[in-house]
Amino acid sequence: SILPSFLYDIINNLMINLDASMSDLWEAGLSQIQTFIGSAGTIVFALGSALLSLLILMAFMIFFLLEGEIFLDSFLHAVPGEKYGLAKRMLKKTSLQIHAYIRGQLLAGTSVAITSIIGLYILQWITGIIIPYTILIGIAAGFFNLIPFIGPVMGMIPAIVFYLVTDQIIPIHIFYVFLIMGIFAIVQIIDNLVMTPYIMGSSIGIHPMFVIILVLFGASIGGILGMLFVVPIVAILKVIIEELSATFSKP
Repeated sequence: SILPSFLYDIINNLMINLDASMSDLWEAGLSQIQTFIGSAGTIVFALGSALLSLLILMAFMIFFLLEGEIFLDSFLHAVPGEKYGLAKRMLKKTSLQIHAYIRGQLLAGTSVAITSIIGLYILQWITGIIIPYTILIGIAAGFFNLIPFIGPVMGMIPAIVFYLVTDQIIPIHIFYVFLIMGIFAIVQIIDNLVMTPYIMGSSIGIHPMFVIILVLFGASIGGILGMLFVVPIVAILKVIIEELSATFSKP
């Protein structure tokens, strides 16, 4: 009678522990699923926000290139006669600054596209791996570079995906994924610290270091839209201050 009682206790303890383990496993699984859903939602929201901001910027650029002069000239009708000359000069210089900003953005995006394409071709030549649509990936990186810090990242993602889904001459290895990430990290650093600050700075007459500070400040107060519009806003304010200072400093 002792043995059956002993076995009963063992089986009972095992069932209790199994129930507890299954409960813990279920809770852990639910927690992981919730974390994944939350992370995926955050990523989707961030991408959606970036694309929306990019569309807003593109609409602004196209509108200003097509109708900018007419739009700015419409403000002159409300200006008193004695201030008409000052207002016209300010609006003219504002238009030039915005056009310079648009040209700078396009030039910076082109630089990122070319740098990304060259980097990927060099990587394929050295390692022997295959990354399809290299030119299109570079163009995508340059296009999304209209949003600071986003362009090279948006180029890196399809580059890694195309590498992983393409039949390779040499076996697929995580090391090459890190090399692809490294290429775009280098492009990101060169773009953020050299190309964009100097191109934008020379285009609108602002020191490159100040451009970097402005972008970081815009990101801190306005997110993606802040990064997009802080530089042209400051460039316009610079024109207004210079014109007002020159006008009121005259004897």
